[in-house]
Amino acid sequence: MKRSPFKTSANTISSVSTIIGITLVLVLVGTLLIVSLLGSAVTGHYRGQVVVQVMIADDVEEQDAQLLKKHIEGAPYAALASYLSKEEAAALMQEELGEEFVDFLGYNPLPASIDIHIKPEFSDEEKLAGIVKELEKNTSINEVVFQHDLLKQMNANLSKWSLGISLIGIVLLIIAIVLIVNTIQLAIFSQRFLIKSMQLVGATHWFIQKPFLRRGLWFGFLASLLALAVIFMLLYAFQSDLQDMINILQEKQRLLVLIGGVLLIGLFLSGIATVYAVNRFIRTDADKLY
Repeated sequence: MKRSPFKTSANTISSVSTIIGITLVLVLVGTLLIVSLLGSAVTGHYRGQVVVQVMIADDVEEQDAQLLKKHIEGAPYAALASYLSKEEAAALMQEELGEEFVDFLGYNPLPASIDIHIKPEFSDEEKLAGIVKELEKNTSINEVVFQHDLLKQMNANLSKWSLGISLIGIVLLIIAIVLIVNTIQLAIFSQRFLIKSMQLVGATHWFIQKPFLRRGLWFGFLASLLALAVIFMLLYAFQSDLQDMINILQEKQRLLVLIGGVLLIGLFLSGIATVYAVNRFIRTDADKLY
């Protein structure tokens, strides 16, 4: 039986070192994914803290105010709407001041209000301005209040944070691509004469690439599993110190995103690197292979 050129002892050692090298790179990629997921969660949390306060006109009845609340709750931008009556507002103010100001003034100057917690995707200034404009058209609403300056500063800081993570991610991804390409290229180097021999006897590029691509994808799959195992072992080892981070990762299927992301990136980078390395040797002149 003909022995596969990939089954020699030298190639076995090369394969193991290649898988280990890709694994280390994917651990770095997985760490970057975790940082990105945590950054996205933090950004979503702060964007979800934006509250628009709707001051209801004094001549609006309680029943109509409750209907307005239900209408706002059904709006696509509202995550939550809470109603505060004139009496409840007065009680809260009295608790803060420590004095009975309603009896002193002879009337309750505080309006009923509805606090609208805005969904994160509607918290940028342009969309929020449109929401405020729409609310102000309602005759039952006397005034719409939100902290414009605070929102502007928050969005600016979150944009800087997102940009910083994106730039770091791009740099690390480029490094990962270069490392994996070099690792796989070194693994294929010992088969460069085999590649050239197949080419000289008339084999097509795809015919030459196919066994190497299959092996490269297998390496990427194994390395992805090993990288995930390393990442989860580290999370388990330091779970007491990283409990808050682990809790965030367990929410909204972020762990599945992490697992799927590492697997897909491992397969994609390994496949691309393999095709690039094989094509490089195909294009190289035979006398330059020595």
